[in-house]
This record gives sequence, structure tokens and C-alpha cells, in this order.
Amino acid sequence: MAAIQRYTYDVSSVVLGGQDVINLDYIKIPFQASVLVDLVSGSINYAIEFTTDDVSGDPVAFRWNTVPNLTVGQTTTQVYKLDFPVTAIRLNIQSMTGEARISVIQGLGTTII
Repeated sequence: MAAIQRYTYDVSSVVLGGQDVINLDYIKIPFQASVLVDLVSGSINYAIEFTTDDVSGDPVAFRWNTVPNLTVGQTTTQVYKLDFPVTAIRLNIQSMTGEARISVIQGLGTTII
């Protein structure tokens, strides 16, 4: 069974900008990950970003890109399907007045080493 990675952010503790780096297994075939951004309360303005950089280094140095077909500045609960290999994703919060949660689950597949 695949593990669910979940992070919750609220206005009292969040620093605007890129949030926690969520590592994914890019070697799985086929690569699939479901990403849910759930607006628990209040409002949020966000984007989901990905990198293909080696995630063993400093996240500040990673090159982050917005998930294709996702308009920057989303304000509602959304579900996204990633079907191309990435090494990590993160939530980038531009503004927030309540609480939001990002949940990521990666499908089981064959890992090729």
C-alpha cells in the first residue's frame, strides 16, 4: 500500500512562498501521483510546483516549475494528476487567511534500478 504524505498549513504559522518539499519516487513505472490541495477554511491563493533536480541538495537551489495546465493563483480545493516523472513537488502559497492541506499519494508500480 502506498503511503500518503500530508502537510497542513494555517495562517498563524505559514511563511508565504514555497512550502515543504515532498519527495516522490521518479523511478516508478508508470509514474503516477495524485495531489489534493484542500481548502479547510478561509481562503488561499496558491500554485503547485515541481522539480526534476536532484533533491539531496539545498531546496533553495532547486529549479521550481509550475505544474502544466495549472493556472497560478488557484483559490479553491483542487485535485491534480501528475503522470510525468518528477523528483519533488511543493505548494507555493501567495496569500492565505485560513487553513489548507496538501495530500500526495503515489501509485504502486515497478521500481527500476
